[in-house]
Amino acid sequence: MATANRRRRIPSPPSTASLSRNPTVATDPPPYFLPELIPEVAKRLTSLQDFFALRAACRAYRALLPLSASNLASQAPLLLVPSDDSESHALLHLPLRRIHRFRLLQTDRAGAEDVVTEVHTLGCRVAISNRYYCRLPKRDLTIVHILTDERVCLPSPPRDFDRILLSGDLVVAWKYDNIIYCRVGAPKWRMASISLSNYLQHLILVKDTLYAVVDSGQRVAAIELPDDDNNNNKNGLKFTFLEAGFDTQEHGTRVFSLAECCGELLLVISKINEGFHVLQWQSEEGKWVRITNLGGCTLFFAGSIFSGYLGPNHPGIRGDCIYDTGSRFRLVFSLIDKSLDGDATCSLREEPYKWPPLWVFPSMC
Repeated sequence: MATANRRRRIPSPPSTASLSRNPTVATDPPPYFLPELIPEVAKRLTSLQDFFALRAACRAYRALLPLSASNLASQAPLLLVPSDDSESHALLHLPLRRIHRFRLLQTDRAGAEDVVTEVHTLGCRVAISNRYYCRLPKRDLTIVHILTDERVCLPSPPRDFDRILLSGDLVVAWKYDNIIYCRVGAPKWRMASISLSNYLQHLILVKDTLYAVVDSGQRVAAIELPDDDNNNNKNGLKFTFLEAGFDTQEHGTRVFSLAECCGELLLVISKINEGFHVLQWQSEEGKWVRITNLGGCTLFFAGSIFSGYLGPNHPGIRGDCIYDTGSRFRLVFSLIDKSLDGDATCSLREEPYKWPPLWVFPSMC
C-alpha cells in the first residue's frame, strides 16, 4: 500500500532549538555554592591548603576571596622552623600536624666568605636579613609576604640590630643602645642613640605608639621618634614613663616582655616553674593591674619575644592561654587554672634549634 510505503517524516525542530555551528567557548564550571556564601565558607576553613583549594575552584570564588584578615580569620598560626636544607624552612600547622615548605630569599654568596641569615616574623610577613662579613660589614634586609611572596627591599641598615618591628609602613629595628627606623620606600634610615640609663630590654608598637621596657628600675615608657631629616639624631628620643614603676619586689628579677591584646598594652612576667603573670596598663587610673584572663584571647611568644595574639573562639587554639616556644618544646600556660603543659610537637629533629621556632600569622594578612 502506498500509505505503508510512505516514509514517516520527522518534523524539524523549532528554530529556537537549533544548535550554533560556532565553537563553544570554554568557561569555568558552575559554582557549587552561591557566591554570597563563599566568604562565610572561607571563614570556617582552618588550613591554608583548604582555603587555596576553594579559591582555585573557579574564577568567581577567587574574585570573592582576596587575601584579607576577614577571609583568613580562622587560620591557625604557623611555626616557622629550619628544614634540613639551610635555604628553606618549614611552616608547621600544629593542630592539623601539617607541614608547608617555605623557601627563603636566595642569597648571592659569590665573593662572600661568610654570610649569616637571620629571620624575624612580622605577622604574616617575615623580615630576612643577610649579614655579610666580606670586606666591609653589610646587611641586606627584605620583607617577604608568606602567602603572596611579595618582597620589599629596604635600604641597607646603618647599624646592627637584634629585633625588628613593623606597623603599617613604619619599620623599626633596635638594639639595647640604639633605634633605627624608616618608612617603606624611603631612601635611608634614621638613627637615634640611647643613653645608658635608658637601655632597652623590650620594644613593641601598639596603636602606632612605641613602648619600651628600660633597664632603669624595670620601667615602661612611651617613646616618641623624631620626625625630621637628621640622620644621626643622638638626643631626639623622648621617653615618657607611664609611672614610677610596678612592684619589683613582688615579681623579683624575672623576664619582662611587652605584649598587646585587642589594642591594650600588657606586661608579661615570666617566672621559672611558675608560668606567667600578666599586667594590663590602665591609662585612666595610671597604673598596672594584674589580670587573670584575656577575654578568651591567646598570646604567642617565641622565647621572650612577643609574636602576636588571636581573638577568642579560634579553632584548635586554647583561649586565655599563653603559647611559648623554646629550642625544642612548646609550652602552653593557662591563666585560668595556672596549668603549664609542654610538648615537643614543634620539633622536626632530635637536636635543638639554634633559635626558637617563630610564629607566623596568616590571619594578620
